[in-house]
This record gives sequence, C-alpha cells and structure tokens, in this order.
Amino acid sequence: MRIIHLIYISSATSWPSENDLKELLQQSRARNLRQNITGMLLYDNATYMQVLEGSKEDVHEIYNSILKDSRNNGNVTLVEEEISKRNFPNWSMGFKNLKSCSPEELPGFQDVFNGKLDKELAVKSTTKAIALLMGFAKKAL
Repeated sequence: MRIIHLIYISSATSWPSENDLKELLQQSRARNLRQNITGMLLYDNATYMQVLEGSKEDVHEIYNSILKDSRNNGNVTLVEEEISKRNFPNWSMGFKNLKSCSPEELPGFQDVFNGKLDKELAVKSTTKAIALLMGFAKKAL
C-alpha cells in the first residue's frame, strides 16, 4: 500500500487547557487507530502542528474533519507527499506540548523558533518547521 504524510499548522481558536489537550489527544488516537493513521501533534503558543501518515484516502478524511473542527482555524498545509515508510510507525498520535520541551530534548528548538512555536515563522520557513516535527520521529521508533 502506498502511503503519504501530510503536515499542517493551524491556530487554536482559544487557549486550550491541559484537559482540553488530553481530550483532543484521546479522540485523535482512537480515530487514528481505527483508520491506521500514525503521526505526531505539537502544541505551543495557541498553535498546532501535526503530521498524519497513512493511506491518502484516510489521511484526507481525517484532515478534512480537522478543517471543520471548531478548535482550530487558519490551517496551512506545509507538505503533502508520498513516503516510503512511516516516520512514526508505533504512534497512533504522538504528542508534545512544547512549553515543556527543553533544548536538551530537541537540539535547535530554541534557535529555530525563539522558544515558542510560531505559525507565521513556520509558514515562512517550512523546512525548519518540518525538521522540528520530524526531530521527534527518532523517539517514535
């Protein structure tokens, strides 16, 4: 089966609490397990950045539901492409709240985004944004 990954960034419509983020993650993991989707979700500074991996049909179905979700808006697709293998094969949805991310955990984080995930900067510097997200892939193996 051919698989793709789709990476996007969006703005939260409100400042989610820790419980809101846990609920979002629980919902995402349950749906992703049913549809054989893997990936990673980053959150910081009222901004979400996510990679979804799986069949094109399933990834698009989930992404279309994300586009309609009232918890976020201003979605920007950073990349969508076919991949030879999953970067997050064991994660129905990895998650990291970057507020608690230390530079030691992910070298270059502070330098790339000045200590917080910035949607405007990520859109201007797609390569750096994707590198930040994929920096967590080695932890997923």
